Amino acid sequence: MRSPIRAKAWLLGLLIGLPLVATARADEEHAKLPPGPIKDRIELMEHVGDDAEAINDALKAGKPADAADPADRIAAAMPKFDALFPEGSTGEGSRAKPSIWTSRDEFDAFSTYLKKDAEAVAAAARSGGDVKTASRKMFKACKSCHQKFRQPKEGEEG
Repeated sequence: MRSPIRAKAWLLGLLIGLPLVATARADEEHAKLPPGPIKDRIELMEHVGDDAEAINDALKAGKPADAADPADRIAAAMPKFDALFPEGSTGEGSRAKPSIWTSRDEFDAFSTYLKKDAEAVAAAARSGGDVKTASRKMFKACKSCHQKFRQPKEGEEG
């Protein structure tokens, strides 16, 4: 049975769609990918995942103000995200579903939601607001986008 802290860390990883694995292993896997949008978006989202984990860690530590900077970085990453999905950018390493391109407006809206939600987390962190509620909303946007537009890893539920 997982401890409550480990279970929350696992859930966070699931919610943002990034396994909690060693950075060295991820770097090794990425080195095998050819340069281009697939590699770039995987790396960008790993940084977003690291920042999401930092937000979670700040909340667990009882230091919600520490969530501001990672939330700012997530918000700053989102305008770059949409451009990393040019038509047909699938292949090795990609878990992108075809629905990205058949429902492009909806897909692009998710990065807009995430940017706004991350900005709300940062604002709450700076003002002494409810960072926990703001971060839950942000993580829900991540999960919803992944469920609709990302193939599950082998062995993962869709």
